[in-house]
Amino acid sequence: MIGNLYRRFGIFSLLLPAVLLFGPLYLYPLARIVLTSVDSHPASLRHFVELFSEPFLIRVFLHTLRLSAIITLLCMVIGYPVAFAMRVVSDSTQRTMMLMIMLPMWTSVLVRCFAWIAILGRNGVVNEALRNSGLVEHPLQLVYNSTGVYIGMLQVMLPFMVLPLYNNLRRIDLRLVAAAESLGSSSTSAFFWIVLPLSMPGVLSGALLVFMGSVGMFVVPAILGGLSDTTYVMVIEQQVNELNNWGLAAAMSVLLLIVTGMLTLLYESSLSLDTSKGIFGRVMRSIFQQGPVTLLTWRQRILARAFPVSDLSSDRRASRSGTRHPIAKTSSWLIIAALSAPLLVIFPLSFGGDAFLQFPPRTWSLRWFENFFTRDDWVTPMLTSFKVGTIATITSVFVGVPAAYAVVRGRFPGKGFVTALLISPMIVPVVILAIALYAEFARFGMIGTVTGLALAHSVIAIPYVVVTVSASLRGIDESLELVALTLGAGRIRAFWRVTLPMLKPAIVSATFLAFVTSFDDVVLALFLGATNAKTLPLRMWEGIRFEIDPTISAVSVLLICVTVGLKIAVECLRKKTENSGAVAVGVSS
Repeated sequence: MIGNLYRRFGIFSLLLPAVLLFGPLYLYPLARIVLTSVDSHPASLRHFVELFSEPFLIRVFLHTLRLSAIITLLCMVIGYPVAFAMRVVSDSTQRTMMLMIMLPMWTSVLVRCFAWIAILGRNGVVNEALRNSGLVEHPLQLVYNSTGVYIGMLQVMLPFMVLPLYNNLRRIDLRLVAAAESLGSSSTSAFFWIVLPLSMPGVLSGALLVFMGSVGMFVVPAILGGLSDTTYVMVIEQQVNELNNWGLAAAMSVLLLIVTGMLTLLYESSLSLDTSKGIFGRVMRSIFQQGPVTLLTWRQRILARAFPVSDLSSDRRASRSGTRHPIAKTSSWLIIAALSAPLLVIFPLSFGGDAFLQFPPRTWSLRWFENFFTRDDWVTPMLTSFKVGTIATITSVFVGVPAAYAVVRGRFPGKGFVTALLISPMIVPVVILAIALYAEFARFGMIGTVTGLALAHSVIAIPYVVVTVSASLRGIDESLELVALTLGAGRIRAFWRVTLPMLKPAIVSATFLAFVTSFDDVVLALFLGATNAKTLPLRMWEGIRFEIDPTISAVSVLLICVTVGLKIAVECLRKKTENSGAVAVGVSS
């Protein structure tokens, strides 16, 4: 009895920092947004009536859903060959492909948008190549329209399709394909009969992640799109910053929260598609697992009627070529190269001497690097970003690590709800959180303060810490701690001497993710930073939207180098801590 009370009190103390942070900075502001959407004097739903009766808002909402659906479909079609190629290549090639896919994710979204402006602009790489080859006389409009939005969002969202799909594919035993081919099946039929149905949970998970991210995307459409490419979150931002219509903005935010909440529930179900029960589970399995098999069955019946049996058997014998899949590998390398190529264009641009974007540069100079390091309007935001990122990272690690330990090791009522709450800031569109915090920070004079912006960044960074540390903690044998307890060590000492050395690599990785998440943020800084706490991404945002300043190319190169350098340092430190942790565990045992 006393032991259970002690254990529950200990778990609560681990969750207390998260409660103290999430209560006033996350739950309460979102609850205020919900209350603001409903008039309280007297209570009415007039904002929702206006929302569903205004043709422009309905049109923008449907446009956002259509844009997200198209991006999701494109990511499925393009990402599947990449994930499948990563499954069948050697381990060294797989690590190289994974690195090239992750590299854009470590790079600021603003940097990638700027790279696409340099590639697709009037004097960009594509138009220069077309003019030099004589295919066009005048530059094509490839940016500041729907084309730019689709290209930019596709590059940003494609890794979110590839990674969960690859995680699913690597659990599929490809010996099943070899067995099917040995029995006379072609490689194509074996793929459609075996691999595709088994990979459908990964396809669904990736599709939901891409769709949720696309619905809440703000930066890419705002920079690469035109007036006709306004998305739902952009209208919410306009209602607050330009029209000061908080009631309608709150109602729009609530609608977006409902949509993302429903998608989150669907995503959770897709993770256990094979074991899901009830009507929903049967429907999902019939659509996403049995559906491809049914389509292939009808295809085989049609082919059997159209061609003699002997022709089919000879075609099978001729196509029995193992699992090399050269087409998938070749197309995958081209796609991965397209993901990384925009970042490489930035480097020569940063050393150009032209006063406008020109690739390749006509003259070479270090003027843009000198411009960055000598102008106060660039140096001050850089220092502010490091201050905010450092405070947010320390806060998120000290809050997220105990919370992760509590939800993995603890046993208490409502554990699933607490876990979902801790990771929910990854799903809630950032613009909604920004609006909610803006209203609260304005009441306490925290707008434009480093502390306020750092606290806001810690809210969106904590989920990455919780997910990273929890995944590592689940792989650590709990019995090692129990052995230490039976030998007389207290819980704190057992954690410090046994669990923490094995957990350090995950904490190091979580620290890197938290810092990058804070340093890359634009939306929270746009609402909460103001003039006194202007960060480097916010300064880049202004430079890209209002003036294409080539200094941004130098800033982009520096950000890429800093991010990659930090990642290399994190990996070296992670390997060092893994080795030292293994030695420490060996000594203690």
